[in-house]
Amino acid sequence: MVPSARLIQQHQPVSPESHVTYTLQAIQSRVGGTVDGDPATRITGVNALELARPGELSFAEQEKLLPEVERTRAAAVIVPPSFPKIAGRTLLRVENPRLAFVKIIYLFQRSAVSAPGVHRNAVVSPEAQLGEGVTIAECAVIRPNARIGSGTVIESGVHIGEGVTIGEDCVVGPNVVIRYGCSIGDRVIIHGGTVIGADGFGYVWTEGRYLKIPQVGNVIIEDDVELGANVCVDRATFGSTIIKRGTKIDNLVQIAHNDVIGEHVTMSGQVGLAGSVTVGDHAAFGGKAGVVDHVKIGERAQVGAASVVTKSVAPGEVVWGYPARPIKEIKQE
Repeated sequence: MVPSARLIQQHQPVSPESHVTYTLQAIQSRVGGTVDGDPATRITGVNALELARPGELSFAEQEKLLPEVERTRAAAVIVPPSFPKIAGRTLLRVENPRLAFVKIIYLFQRSAVSAPGVHRNAVVSPEAQLGEGVTIAECAVIRPNARIGSGTVIESGVHIGEGVTIGEDCVVGPNVVIRYGCSIGDRVIIHGGTVIGADGFGYVWTEGRYLKIPQVGNVIIEDDVELGANVCVDRATFGSTIIKRGTKIDNLVQIAHNDVIGEHVTMSGQVGLAGSVTVGDHAAFGGKAGVVDHVKIGERAQVGAASVVTKSVAPGEVVWGYPARPIKEIKQE
């Protein structure tokens, strides 16, 4: 089972005093695979190979890490099925060591969620609707006609504007701002300082000055999206700026007005999209990549770090550079 956004965001490592332990056999029953060595080995935590202490579990995805696996102090190591045998070393062989390790991390974490309820220093409009088990922390502001789904956590200093809809099991981090009329799906994680629904950047020059173009649209963020710290997602001029389900966006990313971001897109830190950009499903952006307005990025396209995209990118194409060009062209030069 995939943990909810609330559980993912609000867990912290178990303290040593909690004495949580599992046998390797018990862990195997959760993640599958086969054990080389003693299945009764006691596992007290998880850690990286070079940091692991006696009793802890680590993982290695590639055979080139064999020397590190031989040196580690970990009680056992998760490895792929083809990994060499090591005399005296207990191994758990699984098809996907990284995925298994992530699942095991959750076994050794405890919840840090505050008890559901509204803090006495929060300001919640009587016209707002709160679902069952909602947590509203100190100094949060919930404006009229906002709706917050069951199990959602609103952390300290958050501003939820009028008419905003937030789904179930979301986590809205400290000092996040969600402006009026925006919509957030279920299991969305929004890290601290992010602003959703600020005005798009639009002006018209008239009589020696810039006249602001009213931005009357909104932002729609679908289920299972995660936004890093200090992300800006501007509202649409008309219609909606949309981030579709499953997309993951790193810190300090700018999404401009009327952009439409597809499903399961990944964006590394400091990516910037100008207005009316369309991004296909499963596209990926390296850090500091920029995209000019009205460009289309095809499904499963990849944009290299620090690239500037000035024209549309075909589905599956890999581009890089300033201006961005297909990587296959660059390699031929």
